Amino acid sequence: MTGLERTRAAMRGHAVDRVPVFPILIAPACRLVGVKQREYNLDPRVMAETLLQARELCGFDGIYVSRDNWVFHEALGGTLDFPEDDESFTRTPLLADLPGWRSLSVPDPRDAPGMRTVLAAARQVVASAGNRFYVQANIDTGPFSLAAVLRGAEAFLMDLATADEGELRGLLELCTDVVIAYGKAMIATGVHGIQFGDATASLVSPADFQRFVVPYQRRALEALGGARVETGGGSGPGPASAEPRCDRWIHICGRTDHVLPLMRGLPFQGFEVDAKVPLREARRLLGDRVALKGNLDTTFLLRQSADVVRRESARILHDAPSHGVVFSPGCGVPRMTPLENLRAMVHAAEEHAAEGRAAEERAAAAGPPPLRGPVAKA
Repeated sequence: MTGLERTRAAMRGHAVDRVPVFPILIAPACRLVGVKQREYNLDPRVMAETLLQARELCGFDGIYVSRDNWVFHEALGGTLDFPEDDESFTRTPLLADLPGWRSLSVPDPRDAPGMRTVLAAARQVVASAGNRFYVQANIDTGPFSLAAVLRGAEAFLMDLATADEGELRGLLELCTDVVIAYGKAMIATGVHGIQFGDATASLVSPADFQRFVVPYQRRALEALGGARVETGGGSGPGPASAEPRCDRWIHICGRTDHVLPLMRGLPFQGFEVDAKVPLREARRLLGDRVALKGNLDTTFLLRQSADVVRRESARILHDAPSHGVVFSPGCGVPRMTPLENLRAMVHAAEEHAAEGRAAEERAAAAGPPPLRGPVAKA
C-alpha cells in the first residue's frame, strides 16, 4: 500500500498492511535538511522542499504542511518576529480590548501574509506527493483558540468570566469566518486533510466548552465539509455512506478527557490525541466514527534512545484500538529529536504488523478447536 492508501484506509476502519505513521514535523525537518527556520517560514518553495525531504529521510506515510500558529495573527494585521533559526513569535496581541474585534475583517487567503505562503507550499507538496503520501495541512487554530491568540490567552480567559457575552460571541463569529475562509482555500490546494488546533479550549470547563467552543467548531467544520463522494458503506471511523473530499481533523493539546464527549456529534473525521489520554480512552469518549492519531509523548521521543522509543511505540500500538488509528507523537516533534528516533516509530509499526501476521498464521495452522461431545453423567 502507498502511504496515502494506508492512511485513508486506516482512517475509515479498513484493513491495512500496517498502521500508518506521520507526525507534526517542522523545526526538526529544518534541522534534518539543513534549512534555517526563518527561510522555511517565509519561502513556500523552501517550506515544501524541506517537508518532502524530511519525509523521505524518515519514511513516513504522510506530510504535515504547517508554519506556526501565528498565521491568522499575521494575516489579520499582527506583527511577528522571525528569528533566523527558531520559532516565530509576537510581542503584542493584536486586540488590546475585546470590542477591538469590530475593526477586523476576514482576509483574502490568496493575498494575506502567512496564509499565501502556506497555501503555495501546500500546492507544491500536493503536486510532488501525487498519490504516494497523505498530505495534511494545518489551518492554524480553531475559532476559540484564535480569539485567545488575538486577545492574548490570559486576557481572553478573563473575558470569558467578565466581558459582555455579545462581544465574546461577536469575536468568536469573526474568528469562525476566518477559519472557514482559510480552510476553503487550503482544501482547494488538493490536500487530503486539514487540521486546526484548539489548545486553549482544553483549559476551560465542560460547561464553557459547550457554550463557547462547540458551536463555533461545528459551524466551521460544517462549512468546510465540501463535496462528498458516495462509497459502499461499511463500519469504522468516518461516515458509512459518504466520503469527504478532504478529511477534517482537530488537535487539542494536553488533557482532553473532560471535553471529548462534547465533541462526539461534530462533523470531523480525525482527532489527534496528546499523550495524556490513552488512545482506547479517546475512542471510548469520542466513539467509533472518528479516527485517532497519536500519541507517543514528545519529550520521551526527544530524550530516549531509538530502541526505547521503538519498544514504547510497540506498547502503544499493542494497547491501541484495533482499527481507525494513525500512529504519531501526541503533538509537534521537538527540534533536536534524533532521526533514529523518528525512524523507530516506523520500525515499530512494521514489527507490530509482522507480529499480527505471524499470530494469524499460527492460528490458521492450528486449525479449529476440536469439537467436544456432551459430558456423560455418572
